[in-house]
Amino acid sequence: MRIPIIDIGNSKGIRIPQAVLKQAVFGDEIELEVSEGKIVLKKAIAMTFVPHFEEIAKLDDPTIQQVLRKLSGADLMTALVGAPAHIKDAVYRNLSERVKGYLVPTVERLEKGDAKDLIIERSRNAISEALMEVVKG
Repeated sequence: MRIPIIDIGNSKGIRIPQAVLKQAVFGDEIELEVSEGKIVLKKAIAMTFVPHFEEIAKLDDPTIQQVLRKLSGADLMTALVGAPAHIKDAVYRNLSERVKGYLVPTVERLEKGDAKDLIIERSRNAISEALMEVVKG
């Protein structure tokens, strides 16, 4: 989408369409960063924000995606076992169909098992991830 740069007093600015703002779920303020010739706008998080697992469902999708990129598959799978539905929904909507196709039934299966099943599956996933790194070189 191309939008014009406009004069605002001694500054320049842009008008962000309402539909874009609704998709981005911005509040009254945003974080602005300049990186590699790009201007990046992010949802401003209150300085009093203390992150914990339950907060993930309150984050916007781009932020959830950033969090997911920092997790191992084993950690994600373990965290979702027994998690509330709204947290699972927030995570699942931010996964590729391939990953979701594996993760959802695995989490559902582990929720029906016991702790031993979870530990075994987590260990096997850790080994699979290590194998992937070795094979990729």
